[in-house]
Amino acid sequence: MKPKPGRSGSQKRKTTARIAVNCTPAQKDAIVEKALAFDQSPSAICLNMLLDAPLPRRRRQPTVNDNALTAYLGATAKLKDVLKESLAELGKSGSNLNQIAYMLNANTAPPRIMNIIETAVEEHRVLEARHDAAFKDLDELRTMAMDVWGLEH
Repeated sequence: MKPKPGRSGSQKRKTTARIAVNCTPAQKDAIVEKALAFDQSPSAICLNMLLDAPLPRRRRQPTVNDNALTAYLGATAKLKDVLKESLAELGKSGSNLNQIAYMLNANTAPPRIMNIIETAVEEHRVLEARHDAAFKDLDELRTMAMDVWGLEH
């Protein structure tokens, strides 16, 4: 007897004998339900039960928490906005560095250059703090995503 199409190669080689079992529709429903719960075929469940083989562990179906998913999506949008603002700040820092280079080449008075340098350094520190906060938010987003999809941390 040929194996049914769709079986794995191992299953085709090992299962060559067939036994049919008559049952009521309710019994069939119970077998199918148990098979679905263990992510097995009805035949595999019956063989395991009849031969006293332990049933495979149930696969935990990931569940999505709608509130957690909403919070996650909102947090990702917020983080994207923060990073866009940060990118604009980086453009300002680059502009300040160009001004400093121009003033040095034009022999501008040192006090004026120092003022621009101090401002640029302070802006850089603020930007660094914003990036640190964004990376902490990314860690929190990772945790939130794992909660949403029912994964362990």
